[in-house]
Amino acid sequence: MTTDSHRNVSEAQALFNPAFGAYLLATGISAAVKKAGQPLPWTSTFLILPLVLPEDTRNSLPTKSTVTLTAWAHDHPRLRAAFAERAAVLTDYTRTSLRTAMRHRAVDVTASGLVCPRNPKPASAAGEEVADCARAAALVGRWLAVTEPTRAFTALGVRP
Repeated sequence: MTTDSHRNVSEAQALFNPAFGAYLLATGISAAVKKAGQPLPWTSTFLILPLVLPEDTRNSLPTKSTVTLTAWAHDHPRLRAAFAERAAVLTDYTRTSLRTAMRHRAVDVTASGLVCPRNPKPASAAGEEVADCARAAALVGRWLAVTEPTRAFTALGVRP
């Protein structure tokens, strides 16, 4: 293996580390709860990582939540077409990350959905890509706070 291959393997391992996924989910859930003032439906959490982890999707997200999820999906048909497969591939990772978040009390389950008992720490000191992922997770969380789960899934071309 070359040095580039080793770097790519370690980057993939870091991205698919359940603790990292748990951090991103907690960031998205926290942003959603702040925006809506109510828990995030648990099904919506399965949309966070497929929107945040793929670099092409993350880079296409707006910097502010003034653009709605449905408008963004409409404006990015290529990414929307790839989303269903990405979501399916990341389902087990999302489940594992969600269990990790609950085990470490970063996320709690209520009768109405998911909440964060404490705010996730800012990721700025952890590196630029981690900070970009955290910013994207917060944006997606704000989107999901104001979008019914069925409508969000439909806009992204997947079934809940």
